[in-house]
Amino acid sequence: MHRVRDGCRYGYLLFLLPSLLGMLAFYLLPFAASLYYALTDPSGRFVGGANLRDVLGSSAFLTAAGNTLRFMAICVPLNIILPFLLAYALYKAKRGRGVLTTLFMLPLVVPTGATVYFWRVLFDEYGVVNSILRQLGREHVHWFQSEAALWVVILAFLFKNVGFNLVLFLSGLEYIPRDYYEAAAVEGAGWWQMLTGVTLIYLAPSIFMVTLMSIINSFKIFREIFLLFGSYPFQSIYMLQHYMNNQFAAANLQKLSAASTVISLVITVVVIALLGAQRRLGRNRQGVAG
Repeated sequence: MHRVRDGCRYGYLLFLLPSLLGMLAFYLLPFAASLYYALTDPSGRFVGGANLRDVLGSSAFLTAAGNTLRFMAICVPLNIILPFLLAYALYKAKRGRGVLTTLFMLPLVVPTGATVYFWRVLFDEYGVVNSILRQLGREHVHWFQSEAALWVVILAFLFKNVGFNLVLFLSGLEYIPRDYYEAAAVEGAGWWQMLTGVTLIYLAPSIFMVTLMSIINSFKIFREIFLLFGSYPFQSIYMLQHYMNNQFAAANLQKLSAASTVISLVITVVVIALLGAQRRLGRNRQGVAG
């Protein structure tokens, strides 16, 4: 019996070995190398937090960090609220749920290059939007070389990510037992009480996942920004990814690694805070169920 258990245990390890080797080669070792470069100078001499201080004192890094935080402060809440409202409407809808859900999911399968071409056709100086503005007697907008560039990027982000979050919320709504709504209705609860006291409480895991994915995907928008605006876009959309990409192009591994370390620490703190909020919501959900 013990031999069978030991054999199963070693069998599990063999199955996990490729994933563990992949994580070691592509995640853990590069992360350790990044920490090494962040704490040393180009000659390999240990300099402690000097690289971190240089990065945090850099005007380019501070501009990129401020723009990234502003972008996330706008996009992450919108990427939670809009999919939830759409999912709630589809959940209540009697017909067309499958067709509408498929339509919202289509941007996920469109190649990035095609999406970028679509936005360029819309917002180029002589694109569709400016043509409409001229026909209405309005002045055209320099969408790619003004503060309006930020709203182009926000629209591109929502276009690409709303559908995925909608599906997560829709699956979470389907999981909520109808008995709780019926019990709340018997007690005289209105739609707002049901929304805040039942729906949002039981959607806590979905809200956590959507929030986390929105934060991660807000960094992935760099592909669209880079293809639309290049390495040095308008100042309002110069993101942390631009700063790191330019440091990589200049082979400045010390600043690149120091910047990535700062970003990793911030993301870690945010994830820990989200986990704590999820646990509190989970306790509230157990109280509602009880």
